[in-house]
Amino acid sequence: MLTFPPQTFESGSTSVPVIFCGNGIAALDKPSGVPIDEHPWHDGRATLCGEIRKRISLGQPSFLKLGLPRPAPVILTDSEISGCVLLADRDSGDLELWRNAVGSEQLKFVFFFLTRPASGNKRSEPFVCTLPVASHFSEARALISHKTGKKSETRFFPAENFGEYELWRAETAFPRLHQVRLHAQESGLPIVGDALYGGVPAISNAYFGKRGRLNKGEVRPIYPSPCIHLASVGVPTMFGAQVPPELSAAFPSGFEALLKKLRSRRAF
Repeated sequence: MLTFPPQTFESGSTSVPVIFCGNGIAALDKPSGVPIDEHPWHDGRATLCGEIRKRISLGQPSFLKLGLPRPAPVILTDSEISGCVLLADRDSGDLELWRNAVGSEQLKFVFFFLTRPASGNKRSEPFVCTLPVASHFSEARALISHKTGKKSETRFFPAENFGEYELWRAETAFPRLHQVRLHAQESGLPIVGDALYGGVPAISNAYFGKRGRLNKGEVRPIYPSPCIHLASVGVPTMFGAQVPPELSAAFPSGFEALLKKLRSRRAF
């Protein structure tokens, strides 16, 4: 477990579980809202890699155990998305090896997200979205552009139905920044709590109350972050038996609590 003191990323301390480390790679379970590394969209905020490098330079034991003197991301995923983060050492050949594997689409990234499908857009079968993704010229977000966008592919699979809300799985071999969130929105599956891409509002306990009666604090979201999680990364055999074939991150506690409530409500 990597622990960062209060005010590093949020008012309280931040804990980041270590999923795996060894053979030139480290997999972490990142909380939502923590940028992985420097990027213009992050507006100078503290980043996971920057803070880890700082603590490695100070000789802090839990960070030295990662075995990465200068950790850098294998691929940069959205700061808003919780879940698996892959890091390798910037000064070794491991980083290039892993990035080449991503570039040649040898890894499989599996996301889960909660949605309230757009009116008249109920889907029950898997589908593929291949809309090209580009960076907005002046805002910190992506957009669909058939002129400047880059090739992108996201495969969507229904996972669980809660009636009004649904849990979906999304898979891609090369997750560009904001790709899955944008493809979901464009496909009529707006993500709960993701205001940047037209997502539906976060769910509070009021949704599960009786006849709209609220108790104190019930209007607060059960999970205040966008309900999307990078649950696993499938690793090719080229990296050997030392690295697990799948690196997995559990749902954040708030996200899991929300799913549990939705399942309980469905039972009635």
